[in-house]
Amino acid sequence: MPPPPPPSKRGPGRWVILGVLALVLVVGGGAGVGFILRDKGDAQAQEQGKSATDPSTTVATDEEITALVDQHSKALTAGDAAAFTSIFDKKNAALVRDQTRVLANLRKMPFSEMSYKVLERDGRAEDSFGRGVKFTQDVAFVHRFAGIDLRPVSEWYRWTIEKASADAPLVVTKVTGASIPASGAGRSKTVYYPGPWDIWPDVTVVKAGGNVVLAQPQDAALAQRVASTVAGAATANLAYWKRNGDPDAQVPAGFVVALVKGKAQLGNLFRKAKANEAGVSIGMPAWRSLGDTVKIGGTRVVMDTTSSFFDDAEGISEISKHELAHSLVAGLDSAEFSLFGKANWIIEGFAEYVANRDQPIERNLRFGEGRAYLAGQLAQPFDGRLPDNPTWDTQDMTSIHYLMGHLAMRYIAERYGDQKLVAGVVAAYRANGDKSEGALFQELGVSKTDFEQQWAGYVRRVLA
Repeated sequence: MPPPPPPSKRGPGRWVILGVLALVLVVGGGAGVGFILRDKGDAQAQEQGKSATDPSTTVATDEEITALVDQHSKALTAGDAAAFTSIFDKKNAALVRDQTRVLANLRKMPFSEMSYKVLERDGRAEDSFGRGVKFTQDVAFVHRFAGIDLRPVSEWYRWTIEKASADAPLVVTKVTGASIPASGAGRSKTVYYPGPWDIWPDVTVVKAGGNVVLAQPQDAALAQRVASTVAGAATANLAYWKRNGDPDAQVPAGFVVALVKGKAQLGNLFRKAKANEAGVSIGMPAWRSLGDTVKIGGTRVVMDTTSSFFDDAEGISEISKHELAHSLVAGLDSAEFSLFGKANWIIEGFAEYVANRDQPIERNLRFGEGRAYLAGQLAQPFDGRLPDNPTWDTQDMTSIHYLMGHLAMRYIAERYGDQKLVAGVVAAYRANGDKSEGALFQELGVSKTDFEQQWAGYVRRVLA
């Protein structure tokens, strides 16, 4: 969330996909497109381990690990707490207690499917001298919110597993979030970890139409109030899409929204990152999406209830519409690697337009800042050019760049119509990120140079 323009306390939400463009591809099509990553350990030792017959050899075989993970999945589905916690170190009472709570929280979620899958391993899983072995095993929690996620998505855990001797069982002694692979990029240090079920003592689940609002129990009353606003925002956004969008495009019929308090919590849900926003829509790659046109299987919207948006119902509606607009079209993202990513003025401008399209621009909280921009009173003067990604957040210009993207969308809607605007935005999403602008302008039938000239004149007129 960029700093709000004075004197207002509000600012629009900022979309973060946790480096989906990078993560989907850098994991070699792994988590993003659903490959099961191979072990990183000593391949020769693992092959020997599979056929080891020496009783003095301690080895954790692939079959044992897979069986352990499958056992955990079955216990989760059955809601069997004893079986679910049986894989964890019984000497670690805190770990067993935490995982018992995780199961209770997960059982409250309206999932249509959930299971655990084996990912990559790190460390030696065999010792020929019969000593105990200890290694880390990444495990994907594959899940899908019923009626919301377009495809199953995954959260990655990192289990520390020990085997004390050749005939001892595997024991999970530690559970954390798996870190993004070394080649990965993105703002989060983990792969969609932690979920609210991992860190909240309890979870309040409020259903509103086809939407789900998650909150801690102490915020249950607020969650009930917010749920109706979220439902209204979803209805409005989906109605806008139905009037103007491609009827054959796959978009969600509902959304998942989680409520937190403060920036620390905002950066510690479905990611581990420094947060400066008031709200965020986190896109999650589809599990096993190889050959599937849908690369982003679902999103998680997280909103900071201490932000000024929550001062009144109008603010809650605005931030909800903005973030849900991001989530609405996230599944259309090509998720192709690009150097700079999709043009922020398109991504953020569209969300701002959807959230504020029914209000005259004079009522926009950034209107005064826009006039100051034209008057040369900001760090940079208005030069009639659309903001680019490399300078988007420089010199305290983020806020005004949001307004410029918003005005670009308003101009397109007024000149070409909302259907053409949506078609252009969808074309940008479906294109490689670095080609997103070109895809939009091609859809509009105008060059960037001509568009910028026309748009700059529009900006000067509406902000005069």
